[in-house]
Formats: sequence, structure tokens, C-alpha cells
Amino acid sequence: MKKRNETISVLLPVVIALSLYVVFYSKIECKPNQAGFWLLIALGATIGMAITRFSQRSSNKKQEN
Repeated sequence: MKKRNETISVLLPVVIALSLYVVFYSKIECKPNQAGFWLLIALGATIGMAITRFSQRSSNKKQEN
């Protein structure tokens, strides 16, 4: 049960950022003074954090074995 909760907690920010991107796709302009630009930055950051967390978890599994 713990593994499932960890996966959900890692992927939840990615799902939220991706859903915001899909909802506001037509309004996004990639200019730094527009909110859509910062949404794209947040989406990239959440994906990066999720990848980092998954790699850390696999490293911890290797060290435990």
C-alpha cells in the first residue's frame, strides 16, 4: 500500500499541472509577461521533480538489496 501512495504523491503535481495546461492551452502565449509562460515553467518543473523522485526511489531500492 505504501508504494501506491508514494507513486500517487509523486504523480499528482504532474497531473494537476498537465490538466491546467490542457484546459488553458488556447490562452497560452509564450511571452514571459503572460501567465501561460509560467504555467509551462511549472509543468516542466513538476515533470523534473517526478523524474528525480522516481530515480531516487529506484536508487534506494538498489541500496536496500
